[in-house]
Amino acid sequence: MDSIVEAKVKNYLIRRWHYNPHDCGTIVECMTALARVGGGTLDDHFALAGLGAGPEARIASGIVDRALLGGGCQTSEYEIRAQINEWIRRFRRKGR
Repeated sequence: MDSIVEAKVKNYLIRRWHYNPHDCGTIVECMTALARVGGGTLDDHFALAGLGAGPEARIASGIVDRALLGGGCQTSEYEIRAQINEWIRRFRRKGR
């Protein structure tokens, strides 16, 4: 896992989506698990994975793409918000 990408994703979630910093650990852990399922790690290459890694991983890669100021993705903000809220609800808090 690339720690710079992880920090950028956490900052993006806090500043753009206004999530609690303690919830960001949970979100990043879920994204890391999805990146592993897709055969990689949470880095700039995962931002380009898209639907090739699966439906939930498409949303995770879209978040990474937006956090790294990429060209954008096909995932809507509504889908991203719904998936993030589901991760927070389904998994326990991991902290920062």
